[in-house]
Amino acid sequence: MTSYLEPCWHAHNIVTRTVLQSQKQKSEQICISLNQKSHDLSLRKLTNETAIVTGSGRGIGKETAIRLSEMGLNIVVCSRTLREINSTVEEIKETITANADDRILGLRCDVSKSTEVDYLIKSTIRKFKSIDVLVNNAGIVYVKKLIDTSEEEWDETININLKGAFLCTKAVLPLMTKKRFGVIINVSSGAGETGFPDIAAYCASKFGMIGLTQSVAAEVGDYNIRVMAICPGEVDTKMQEEVDLDYYRKNKDNMLRPKQVAEKIVGMLFDDEKYFNGQSVEIGYSE
Repeated sequence: MTSYLEPCWHAHNIVTRTVLQSQKQKSEQICISLNQKSHDLSLRKLTNETAIVTGSGRGIGKETAIRLSEMGLNIVVCSRTLREINSTVEEIKETITANADDRILGLRCDVSKSTEVDYLIKSTIRKFKSIDVLVNNAGIVYVKKLIDTSEEEWDETININLKGAFLCTKAVLPLMTKKRFGVIINVSSGAGETGFPDIAAYCASKFGMIGLTQSVAAEVGDYNIRVMAICPGEVDTKMQEEVDLDYYRKNKDNMLRPKQVAEKIVGMLFDDEKYFNGQSVEIGYSE
Protein backbone atom coordinates (compact mmCIF):
# COMPACT_ATOMS: atom_id res chain seq x y z
CA MET A 1 0.00 0.00 0.00
CA THR A 2 1.28 3.45 -0.82
CA SER A 3 2.13 5.48 2.25
CA TYR A 4 -0.17 8.47 1.90
CA LEU A 5 0.94 10.51 4.88
CA GLU A 6 4.66 10.27 4.35
CA PRO A 7 6.58 13.57 4.32
CA CYS A 8 6.54 15.05 0.84
CA TRP A 9 8.26 18.32 1.46
CA HIS A 10 10.02 18.48 -1.93
CA ALA A 11 6.81 18.31 -3.95
CA HIS A 12 5.69 21.95 -3.61
CA ASN A 13 4.99 23.56 -6.94
CA ILE A 14 5.99 27.05 -7.96
CA VAL A 15 2.51 28.48 -7.40
CA THR A 16 2.38 27.25 -3.81
CA ARG A 17 5.81 28.64 -3.06
CA THR A 18 4.89 32.00 -4.56
CA VAL A 19 1.71 32.23 -2.47
CA LEU A 20 3.53 31.31 0.72
CA GLN A 21 6.35 33.77 0.03
CA SER A 22 3.83 36.54 -0.56
CA GLN A 23 1.91 35.61 2.57
CA LYS A 24 5.11 35.51 4.61
CA GLN A 25 6.11 38.98 3.45
CA LYS A 26 2.67 40.32 4.39
CA SER A 27 2.81 38.54 7.74
CA GLU A 28 6.24 39.98 8.48
CA GLN A 29 4.94 43.47 7.74
CA ILE A 30 2.00 42.90 10.07
CA CYS A 31 4.30 41.57 12.81
CA ILE A 32 6.38 44.76 12.79
CA SER A 33 3.39 46.78 13.96
CA LEU A 34 2.10 44.07 16.26
CA ASN A 35 5.37 43.79 18.17
CA GLN A 36 4.55 47.13 19.77
CA LYS A 37 1.22 45.91 21.09
CA SER A 38 0.67 44.50 24.56
CA HIS A 39 -0.86 41.24 23.35
CA ASP A 40 2.41 39.68 22.17
CA LEU A 41 2.04 35.91 22.50
CA SER A 42 5.73 35.22 22.98
CA LEU A 43 5.73 37.46 26.06
CA ARG A 44 2.61 35.91 27.58
CA LYS A 45 2.52 32.72 29.58
CA LEU A 46 -1.06 32.08 28.46
CA THR A 47 -1.94 31.18 32.03
CA ASN A 48 -5.72 31.34 32.44
CA GLU A 49 -6.18 31.61 28.67
CA THR A 50 -8.51 29.10 27.04
CA ALA A 51 -7.92 26.60 24.23
CA ILE A 52 -10.45 24.49 22.33
CA VAL A 53 -8.97 21.35 20.77
CA THR A 54 -11.34 19.52 18.45
CA GLY A 55 -10.94 15.79 18.01
CA SER A 56 -9.16 15.64 21.35
CA GLY A 57 -10.54 12.29 22.42
CA ARG A 58 -7.47 10.50 21.08
CA GLY A 59 -4.28 10.83 19.06
CA ILE A 60 -2.82 14.23 18.21
CA GLY A 61 -5.75 16.12 19.69
CA LYS A 62 -5.56 14.30 23.00
CA GLU A 63 -1.82 14.84 23.38
CA THR A 64 -2.21 18.50 22.41
CA ALA A 65 -4.92 19.05 25.02
CA ILE A 66 -2.78 17.40 27.70
CA ARG A 67 0.31 19.38 26.74
CA LEU A 68 -1.53 22.70 26.69
CA SER A 69 -3.02 21.99 30.11
CA GLU A 70 0.52 21.46 31.38
CA MET A 71 1.39 24.90 29.99
CA GLY A 72 -1.32 26.47 32.13
CA LEU A 73 -4.19 26.89 29.68
CA ASN A 74 -7.82 26.12 30.37
CA ILE A 75 -8.78 23.25 28.07
CA VAL A 76 -11.98 22.38 26.23
CA VAL A 77 -11.89 18.72 25.20
CA CYS A 78 -14.11 18.15 22.18
CA SER A 79 -15.01 14.89 20.46
CA ARG A 80 -17.99 12.97 19.08
CA THR A 81 -17.33 10.10 21.50
CA LEU A 82 -18.16 10.61 25.17
CA ARG A 83 -15.96 7.73 26.32
CA GLU A 84 -12.92 9.29 24.66
CA ILE A 85 -13.75 12.71 26.09
CA ASN A 86 -13.88 11.28 29.61
CA SER A 87 -10.57 9.49 29.10
CA THR A 88 -8.79 12.68 28.02
CA VAL A 89 -10.35 14.72 30.83
CA GLU A 90 -9.19 12.19 33.42
CA GLU A 91 -5.64 12.17 32.06
CA ILE A 92 -5.53 15.97 32.16
CA LYS A 93 -6.75 15.95 35.75
CA GLU A 94 -3.81 13.70 36.64
CA THR A 95 -1.40 16.37 35.38
CA ILE A 96 -3.07 19.28 37.18
CA THR A 97 -2.38 19.57 40.88
CA ALA A 98 -5.09 22.03 41.83
CA ASN A 99 -8.49 23.32 40.66
CA ALA A 100 -8.70 20.78 37.86
CA ASP A 101 -12.46 21.03 37.51
CA ASP A 102 -12.15 24.79 37.08
CA ARG A 103 -9.72 24.42 34.18
CA ILE A 104 -11.25 21.62 32.10
CA LEU A 105 -14.46 21.31 30.12
CA GLY A 106 -15.38 18.17 28.19
CA LEU A 107 -18.07 18.50 25.52
CA ARG A 108 -19.46 16.15 22.94
CA CYS A 109 -19.56 17.94 19.59
CA ASP A 110 -19.86 17.02 15.94
CA VAL A 111 -17.96 19.90 14.37
CA SER A 112 -19.71 19.40 11.03
CA LYS A 113 -22.98 20.65 12.56
CA SER A 114 -23.34 24.38 13.17
CA THR A 115 -25.81 23.94 16.03
CA GLU A 116 -23.36 21.77 17.95
CA VAL A 117 -20.48 24.16 17.27
CA ASP A 118 -22.62 27.05 18.54
CA TYR A 119 -23.28 25.08 21.74
CA LEU A 120 -19.55 24.35 22.07
CA ILE A 121 -18.67 28.04 21.84
CA LYS A 122 -21.46 29.22 24.17
CA SER A 123 -20.56 26.60 26.79
CA THR A 124 -16.90 27.58 26.62
CA ILE A 125 -17.67 31.28 27.07
CA ARG A 126 -20.04 30.51 29.92
CA LYS A 127 -17.29 28.69 31.84
CA PHE A 128 -14.08 30.48 30.81
CA LYS A 129 -15.29 33.88 29.50
CA SER A 130 -12.96 33.83 26.47
CA ILE A 131 -11.46 31.68 23.71
CA ASP A 132 -7.84 32.42 22.89
CA VAL A 133 -6.63 29.31 21.07
CA LEU A 134 -8.39 27.00 18.61
CA VAL A 135 -6.83 23.79 17.31
CA ASN A 136 -8.89 22.36 14.45
CA ASN A 137 -7.84 18.74 14.65
CA ALA A 138 -10.99 16.65 14.12
CA GLY A 139 -10.70 14.42 11.07
CA ILE A 140 -11.61 11.14 9.39
CA VAL A 141 -10.42 9.20 6.35
CA TYR A 142 -11.90 6.65 3.94
CA VAL A 143 -9.37 4.57 1.99
CA LYS A 144 -11.02 4.01 -1.37
CA LYS A 145 -10.41 4.83 -4.98
CA LEU A 146 -12.42 7.85 -6.07
CA ILE A 147 -14.63 5.74 -8.31
CA ASP A 148 -15.59 3.61 -5.29
CA THR A 149 -16.16 6.53 -2.92
CA SER A 150 -19.83 7.19 -2.24
CA GLU A 151 -21.30 10.66 -2.13
CA GLU A 152 -22.06 10.12 1.56
CA GLU A 153 -18.41 9.21 2.30
CA TRP A 154 -17.15 12.22 0.36
CA ASP A 155 -19.54 14.56 2.14
CA GLU A 156 -18.73 13.18 5.59
CA THR A 157 -14.99 13.59 5.02
CA ILE A 158 -15.27 17.15 3.74
CA ASN A 159 -17.83 18.10 6.39
CA ILE A 160 -15.79 16.91 9.36
CA ASN A 161 -12.29 17.73 8.15
CA LEU A 162 -12.89 21.03 6.34
CA LYS A 163 -16.36 22.33 7.10
CA GLY A 164 -15.71 21.66 10.79
CA ALA A 165 -12.63 23.89 10.68
CA PHE A 166 -14.67 26.55 8.87
CA LEU A 167 -17.51 26.47 11.42
CA CYS A 168 -15.23 26.55 14.46
CA THR A 169 -13.03 29.28 13.03
CA LYS A 170 -16.01 31.41 12.05
CA ALA A 171 -17.45 30.99 15.55
CA VAL A 172 -14.32 32.09 17.45
CA LEU A 173 -13.21 34.96 15.19
CA PRO A 174 -15.66 37.58 16.54
CA LEU A 175 -14.30 36.91 20.04
CA MET A 176 -10.67 37.04 18.94
CA THR A 177 -11.04 40.15 16.80
CA LYS A 178 -12.80 41.97 19.65
CA LYS A 179 -9.98 41.02 22.01
CA ARG A 180 -7.38 41.62 19.27
CA PHE A 181 -5.63 38.41 20.16
CA GLY A 182 -5.80 34.74 19.24
CA VAL A 183 -4.14 31.75 17.61
CA ILE A 184 -5.79 29.20 15.31
CA ILE A 185 -3.94 26.07 14.23
CA ASN A 186 -5.39 23.83 11.54
CA VAL A 187 -4.10 20.27 11.57
CA SER A 188 -3.61 19.46 7.89
CA SER A 189 -1.28 16.73 6.58
CA GLY A 190 1.46 15.87 4.14
CA ALA A 191 -1.55 14.72 2.10
CA GLY A 192 -2.65 18.35 2.14
CA GLU A 193 0.39 19.28 0.07
CA THR A 194 0.61 16.35 -2.35
CA GLY A 195 -2.23 14.09 -3.47
CA PHE A 196 -2.02 10.34 -2.90
CA PRO A 197 -4.10 7.52 -4.41
CA ASP A 198 -7.10 5.99 -2.65
CA ILE A 199 -7.77 8.95 -0.36
CA ALA A 200 -9.05 11.64 -2.71
CA ALA A 201 -11.64 13.01 -0.27
CA TYR A 202 -9.09 13.18 2.54
CA CYS A 203 -6.53 14.94 0.32
CA ALA A 204 -9.15 17.41 -0.89
CA SER A 205 -10.11 18.25 2.69
CA LYS A 206 -6.51 18.69 3.82
CA PHE A 207 -5.54 20.78 0.78
CA GLY A 208 -8.61 22.86 1.62
CA MET A 209 -7.41 23.41 5.17
CA ILE A 210 -4.20 24.99 3.90
CA GLY A 211 -6.16 27.28 1.58
CA LEU A 212 -8.48 28.17 4.45
CA THR A 213 -5.48 28.91 6.64
CA GLN A 214 -3.86 31.29 4.17
CA SER A 215 -7.10 33.09 3.32
CA VAL A 216 -8.22 33.66 6.91
CA ALA A 217 -4.70 34.65 7.93
CA ALA A 218 -4.77 37.46 5.38
CA GLU A 219 -8.14 38.62 6.71
CA VAL A 220 -7.30 38.76 10.43
CA GLY A 221 -3.60 39.55 10.67
CA ASP A 222 -4.31 43.18 11.56
CA TYR A 223 -6.11 41.97 14.69
CA ASN A 224 -3.00 40.27 16.14
CA ILE A 225 -4.45 36.86 15.30
CA ARG A 226 -2.22 34.17 13.85
CA VAL A 227 -3.73 31.42 11.71
CA MET A 228 -1.40 28.56 10.81
CA ALA A 229 -1.47 24.98 9.56
CA ILE A 230 0.63 22.00 10.60
CA CYS A 231 1.33 19.23 8.10
CA PRO A 232 2.54 16.04 9.79
CA GLY A 233 3.86 13.00 7.99
CA GLU A 234 2.64 9.57 9.07
CA VAL A 235 1.57 9.56 12.72
CA ASP A 236 1.17 6.53 14.97
CA THR A 237 -2.53 6.94 15.73
CA LYS A 238 -5.58 4.71 15.95
CA MET A 239 -6.81 6.16 12.65
CA GLN A 240 -3.55 5.15 10.96
CA GLU A 241 -3.89 1.66 12.43
CA GLU A 242 -7.48 1.34 11.23
CA VAL A 243 -6.55 2.36 7.68
CA ASP A 244 -4.24 -0.61 7.02
CA LEU A 245 -3.29 -2.84 9.95
CA ASP A 246 -0.55 -4.76 8.12
CA TYR A 247 1.09 -1.58 6.86
CA TYR A 248 0.79 -0.01 10.29
CA ARG A 249 2.52 -2.94 12.02
CA LYS A 250 5.39 -2.91 9.54
CA ASN A 251 5.98 0.84 9.63
CA LYS A 252 4.84 2.16 13.01
CA ASP A 253 8.40 2.43 14.31
CA ASN A 254 9.11 5.00 11.59
CA MET A 255 6.01 7.08 12.27
CA LEU A 256 5.71 10.27 14.25
CA ARG A 257 4.27 9.96 17.73
CA PRO A 258 1.25 12.11 18.61
CA LYS A 259 3.28 13.72 21.39
CA GLN A 260 5.82 14.96 18.83
CA VAL A 261 3.12 16.68 16.82
CA ALA A 262 1.57 18.11 20.00
CA GLU A 263 4.94 19.51 21.01
CA LYS A 264 5.30 21.20 17.62
CA ILE A 265 1.82 22.70 17.99
CA VAL A 266 2.80 24.11 21.39
CA GLY A 267 5.91 25.62 19.80
CA MET A 268 3.79 27.25 17.11
CA LEU A 269 1.53 28.75 19.76
CA PHE A 270 4.26 30.23 21.92
CA ASP A 271 6.89 31.31 19.39
CA ASP A 272 5.37 34.03 17.25
CA GLU A 273 8.75 35.02 15.82
CA LYS A 274 9.54 31.60 14.33
CA TYR A 275 5.96 30.70 13.39
CA PHE A 276 4.23 33.45 11.47
CA ASN A 277 0.68 34.16 10.39
CA GLY A 278 -0.38 32.12 7.34
CA GLN A 279 2.43 29.61 7.62
CA SER A 280 2.14 25.87 6.96
CA VAL A 281 4.58 23.98 9.18
CA GLU A 282 5.86 20.60 8.06
CA ILE A 283 6.94 17.93 10.51
CA GLY A 284 8.47 14.57 9.59
CA TYR A 285 9.73 11.54 11.50
CA SER A 286 13.30 12.83 11.70
CA GLU A 287 12.13 15.72 13.86
